[in-house]
Amino acid sequence: MRCQVTHGRALCLALALLGGGAAATAEPAAAPTLESLMAGMAQTTGVEARFRERKEIALLSEPIESRGTLVFLPPDRLVRVTTEPSRSRLVIAGQSFSFHDAAGGEAVDLSANPLAREFVDNFIVLFNGDLARLRERYEPVLSGDAASWSLALRPRHRPLSDLIERITLEGSGSTLRGMEMLERDGDRTTTRFEDVAVDRRFTPEEIERWFAPSEAEAGE
Repeated sequence: MRCQVTHGRALCLALALLGGGAAATAEPAAAPTLESLMAGMAQTTGVEARFRERKEIALLSEPIESRGTLVFLPPDRLVRVTTEPSRSRLVIAGQSFSFHDAAGGEAVDLSANPLAREFVDNFIVLFNGDLARLRERYEPVLSGDAASWSLALRPRHRPLSDLIERITLEGSGSTLRGMEMLERDGDRTTTRFEDVAVDRRFTPEEIERWFAPSEAEAGE
């Protein structure tokens, strides 16, 4: 992914998280509707899944592949940990947004950064089951049936629409299985989910482990 310098690193980090995704539960009928899919997402108590990601970038001859784990705790806490080929940790917790890897890290106060807040809100709405906000921010087109459905989302507003052509979610039955993001410049990110656990009820110890600052973060 190539981010415009004028948008700043916070925007790049937000788009990096969009390259991942949360798997969510739903209870679609034989012919699922957007309402039934989003209603299922709104009812989830938590999600944990492993992901495999493939980034195809025009300037590179070979795609970039990565693996890791994604955790979503409604309404606004999300962690994306990459373990291969290198470790990184991206965390959203309310008004806090941070990214850390071997080179260091950066924290953003979303309440004081409207641009970063806009990007974070645009993908949190995908996982939170807020149908009204989804329609406000995207042009949704749902196709398929309960065995195999696809939801194409085109951003309606800038700045996301300047960078993203389309986000496509794919699922089977009650679980989101894949996500593809096509950028305006032709770059493409494809994410597949494995070992998806929906309706996770995280213990206080698990929440602390996933969302509390690491020693490296706390020391900055």
